[in-house]
Amino acid sequence: MNIRSGLPRFSFTPDEAAESTGFSRTRIFQAIRAGEITARKDGKATVIETDELLRWLRSLPARGRQPPITDVARSVEEGGL
Repeated sequence: MNIRSGLPRFSFTPDEAAESTGFSRTRIFQAIRAGEITARKDGKATVIETDELLRWLRSLPARGRQPPITDVARSVEEGGL
């Protein structure tokens, strides 16, 4: 949820996705070019849907113990959010 407006967040720009995930902007664009992340275009603007960004993060290999599925991740997996 966007704290400033109180509205849920539906998409991120690649810069916002990089900041939110801790990945570099370059890595986000590499993932888009490689088809790992589906991005949408509106003219020159590129956006990544929130559930797509979460799906990509969950598709990355896990190291160590498997993290528990959170209520948010479960909701996304079940088609919510």
